[in-house]
Amino acid sequence: MIPAPALPPLATDFRDVLAHLASGVAIVSCWDGDAPRGLLVSSITGLSVDPPRFLFCVRKEAGCHDIFLRRPALSIALLGAADKDEAVRFGGPVQAHERFCPSRWDLGSETPPTYRQGLAQAACTIDEIVEAQTHSIFIVTASDHRLDPAAPLIAWNRALIAVD
Repeated sequence: MIPAPALPPLATDFRDVLAHLASGVAIVSCWDGDAPRGLLVSSITGLSVDPPRFLFCVRKEAGCHDIFLRRPALSIALLGAADKDEAVRFGGPVQAHERFCPSRWDLGSETPPTYRQGLAQAACTIDEIVEAQTHSIFIVTASDHRLDPAAPLIAWNRALIAVD
């Protein structure tokens, strides 16, 4: 095996490198007792078609991390360009009190909270959690899904960009 060439040292923080990795964004949600909880993730990717699986990463310090550990049933909403406001609500604590508005979310007690819009929605069950130092990698299987094709919303360079 040929060793990789050595690169000159850079003053760039690796977080800057990761910020330039364009990715789709999703809201992952579940119930915490009677309260709906969720967060925005940009680390989601398809893992397999058979079985239908996603994986996503959650920082262990995130408010929902430990709740996801206790709740095997989740909902995933892949967001589109029209969902930027919803992504902002779930991307930080500033508008946390405005999350899960019944006009935008199905809050029936039989299923995890489900976003009514977005490109796709999936009801999922956690199959495996892989510890990765500061993060946990959640591997989930979709038991039900819906697709509403439209322009995507992507995360790139610490911004949410609506793609036309």
